[in-house]
Amino acid sequence: MMFYGSKSKVYIIDKAENNPTQITGKYGTHPAWAVEYDINTQQVRTMDVYSNTFCACGAVMGNGTWAVFGGNQPVTTGGVATNQLAAYADMTGGTAIRLITPSDDGTSEYVQGEVTLDITKDTGGYLQMTGKRWYPTVETLADGTLIVIGGDKNGGYVNTAGQDNPTYEFFPPNDQGAVHLQLLSDTLPINLYPLVWLMPSGQLFIQSGTKTYLYDYNSKQTTNLPDMPYAARVYPGSAATAMLPLTPENNYDPTIIFCGGSNTTQWGNDGGPGYNVTAVPADASCVRISPNQPNPQYENDDWMLEGRSMGQFVILPDDTFFHVNGVAMGTAGYGDNKYSIGESFGQDPVYIPTIYDPNAPAGSRWNRTGLTPSPNERMYHSTALLLHDGSVLISGSNPNADFTNNQWRSRTDVERWYPWYYDYVRPTYTGRPESLSYGGNYFNLTLDTTDETAVNGTKVVVIRPGFNTHAIAFGQRSLHLKTSYTIDRNTNTTTLHVSQMPGTNGPNLFQPGPALFFVVQNGVPSDGDFVMIGTGSLGTQPTAANQELPATTVIPLPSEETSAAPSAGSTGSIDSHKNSGAIGLAGFAPAVLVTLGLAVAPVLLL
Repeated sequence: MMFYGSKSKVYIIDKAENNPTQITGKYGTHPAWAVEYDINTQQVRTMDVYSNTFCACGAVMGNGTWAVFGGNQPVTTGGVATNQLAAYADMTGGTAIRLITPSDDGTSEYVQGEVTLDITKDTGGYLQMTGKRWYPTVETLADGTLIVIGGDKNGGYVNTAGQDNPTYEFFPPNDQGAVHLQLLSDTLPINLYPLVWLMPSGQLFIQSGTKTYLYDYNSKQTTNLPDMPYAARVYPGSAATAMLPLTPENNYDPTIIFCGGSNTTQWGNDGGPGYNVTAVPADASCVRISPNQPNPQYENDDWMLEGRSMGQFVILPDDTFFHVNGVAMGTAGYGDNKYSIGESFGQDPVYIPTIYDPNAPAGSRWNRTGLTPSPNERMYHSTALLLHDGSVLISGSNPNADFTNNQWRSRTDVERWYPWYYDYVRPTYTGRPESLSYGGNYFNLTLDTTDETAVNGTKVVVIRPGFNTHAIAFGQRSLHLKTSYTIDRNTNTTTLHVSQMPGTNGPNLFQPGPALFFVVQNGVPSDGDFVMIGTGSLGTQPTAANQELPATTVIPLPSEETSAAPSAGSTGSIDSHKNSGAIGLAGFAPAVLVTLGLAVAPVLLL
């Protein structure tokens, strides 16, 4: 599990297992399964997370605090369940909640355990959930609070009625407690890590099993949508999934894409698939759906270049998706069935990434121009996320019961992949605000160029990289702000006029909390910085109408023909001309940075 907490710090969480790195914490000396990784110095700081975070979930709240929910029971050597602290000194993680407010100064620590916090500081209440949740899902809501959905009690390959927790709850907790959600029971046995996105309406789009729903958690009403075609996309099928960038051009109408997974229909039970699932090719289909439309339907998208389970999408600032990790055969999970090398339920690692361009013409959306294979298999429990410089950080892979250096080994390296835009000079600018509101007055940025082609190809993008685990990026979203510009030839300056976040349905479109802010010129992003979306506090976010932007204008020198200037009547979003002309996709260059001494968590079969 990885999340990007501050500009220099990535937080990595493992399961309780025999990692080489040790820590002396609250319950003695034991293997560390949490670190803070500095992306500049490539150094790690061990952190004392003392409950078992095996297959937890997480998200960031509207105040910038990250919360990590659930996990599994204590384990000892070899992944064997125990009721004692034993060798790894791990407490049960099933009901656990851990909170952390990241910082760049290396002093942040997790707040955890059964303690009462000051609710006025927006950090929650009693740090224990209403019941055990292993493989739960979390989504941030419009007020910056969280909803935690589903999971099971003690782990396994898939869920069973005896282990199921078909409920959801809120954090910080409210007086509703655990609320029954029938659709989770209806989609057994593959209802773990259900795929959930908040919609502009405030409803939740939920894909679980082969079913799809809109769920209104206020009225408790469920609307059935079309079934998922071709393949199982949820765990353990584990497709690559993401919401396409929200832009003025698509009227901020969300579209969600699902690529890969598994089309097997034999899921076995919590003990395993019951047959050699590693002999089943992973699915190569891609479908997309726009749930906000009057009659939403799944539509075929370009098939992938090969079938892949456990592939993950990372949204880049140029609107393309970096697609990485996974296997061409089988599914997620592991067990001691000897189906493959080691204990994996997947085999045939896919070493080479691909690029998906959602805006390319149909039939040409996938490519791997300039890409080369990684030297590392990235299988079960591999993770990838976007960093501020537009590079992609990758780590993990351990489909085994415990830490091992045997194939398939525990990958303790991190890799950093550098996109095509590293071959180009990055745009710079001044005037970035520290926070963005939902609607209200626009703000101005001063660009470093007066070249009209470059300015006309400039957009402003906010991206939340999300909490990343199991091929899922909980909370990952990208949104373009509306822009116009003024180029003044007399002062040789360019002012980019930028709208605030959308005021209409804004907190539902892009929930409050920290996000990366990029200025992108013809696909080449600036260095990103964190900004706070919304008030920085939990609660209903103020919204207002967006101030109308000035017309795009070029003020000529007195000797120039004024007819050369663009029409003064245009407002709204400029035409980005992404990847036009001289700028093409030159590929990625990988670099292995550092060995962390952590193994990424395997699935525990009981």
